[in-house]
Amino acid sequence: MMGLSLPHKIYIDNYFIGIVKGKSATINGFPLGRYKIMIQSMIPYFSSSSTIEIKEGSNTVEFKDKEKIWDILFTIDIVLWIVKRFITLNPTINLWYEIITNGYLILWIVYELSIRKKYFKIQQTQ
Repeated sequence: MMGLSLPHKIYIDNYFIGIVKGKSATINGFPLGRYKIMIQSMIPYFSSSSTIEIKEGSNTVEFKDKEKIWDILFTIDIVLWIVKRFITLNPTINLWYEIITNGYLILWIVYELSIRKKYFKIQQTQ
């Protein structure tokens, strides 16, 4: 849902280093050099990897998911689904509603499967 920030696992060079809740992580205590960082959803199926370079000073990695539009669509759909439980729709309108919501559910599933290894956008900041 919109505004809900779930925790994510962070791995460096395939070693689990912790769980972060939010949109960024500061990495300290590693020798200078290049590392592969992976951010993984608590659902292990969704993750992203990137190469970062640990430098002197603060090393912050920001990440965000690519789900903003889908979150908005599903929030609207949930509200309409709840409203639909209290009112009776014309059968034609109900049929179109079911076709549209089931259609973008299928599109969402295909989209999720296609981006599952690139689920997050990772950016290193100094």
